[in-house]
Amino acid sequence: MTSTLLAGIIAFLVLLFVLSEIASAVLPLIIVLAFVPSQNREELATVLAALDSSRRLRLWPALRFAVTMRRQERKVAGEARDPERNPYAHLNEHFARMPEDAPLNQPYGCADAEKPVSPPV
Repeated sequence: MTSTLLAGIIAFLVLLFVLSEIASAVLPLIIVLAFVPSQNREELATVLAALDSSRRLRLWPALRFAVTMRRQERKVAGEARDPERNPYAHLNEHFARMPEDAPLNQPYGCADAEKPVSPPV
């Protein structure tokens, strides 16, 4: 009776270990296929491969890093679409070093602020 119970406990622990290993190997694949857009899968695979050189994927650190990178990409893309953003901000230091009498253009508004009106026909 006790040897059968001991064998059952050992078999249960081995089965539990095997199932957890399978789940940890398959879960990232399921997450990538279900939640990552198809055009971003290759980039995510590259990031995950760079993060983990071992055979077994370290799930949570890799996914946290991937989420952080995606948020940064979306933030940069959102800033690039902002019509009030100055695309030439990197030149501010250059113009700050210019002498006071150097001719500078006055600031201008957004091109989309005023739409031209056609004359009456």
